[in-house]
Amino acid sequence: IGGGTTEIGVISLGGLVISKSIRTAGDKLDMSIVNYVKEKYNLIIGERTGEEIKITIGSAIQLPKELSMVVKGRDQVSGLLSRIELTSEDVREAMREYLKEIADALKMVLEMMPPDLASDIVENGVVLTGGGALIRGFDKYLSEIVRLPVYIADEPLLAVAKGTGKALEEISLLQQLTNEE
Repeated sequence: IGGGTTEIGVISLGGLVISKSIRTAGDKLDMSIVNYVKEKYNLIIGERTGEEIKITIGSAIQLPKELSMVVKGRDQVSGLLSRIELTSEDVREAMREYLKEIADALKMVLEMMPPDLASDIVENGVVLTGGGALIRGFDKYLSEIVRLPVYIADEPLLAVAKGTGKALEEISLLQQLTNEE
């Protein structure tokens, strides 16, 4: 779950069996927060503030103790600088539609999966990578929807870089595979 896209893939025996890419990811989640704050509180904030809110108090599920933060922006009506208190419940509501889109895409990929691989997925679960994996409770949210274990990768922000590094270590094998296609 990156900034611009969410990539969903089923990997078996070192190869990609099924994949799906959707344009719903971190940037859309940030904008959903910006739009929510504007519509509900008449406060204009920027995308960076939306991202900061997502990181600081964002959650995909109800938290035992809801979080809150003061958000500063420009009042849409008066044009003056203003501040509001935003809660993790607000942020969850703002992101709800896009979190569901990601969950639906995951569900669709799992439904397309060959039956032979189902036991692997049931046993090993789903692994989240990228910045979106760090949204509080997103693993639990997805697990409830797909009814499978969902885990967050160690160092999810570095997963792409580490994977690229591994691929470069096997560059000759990659070249052979590319020439065969």
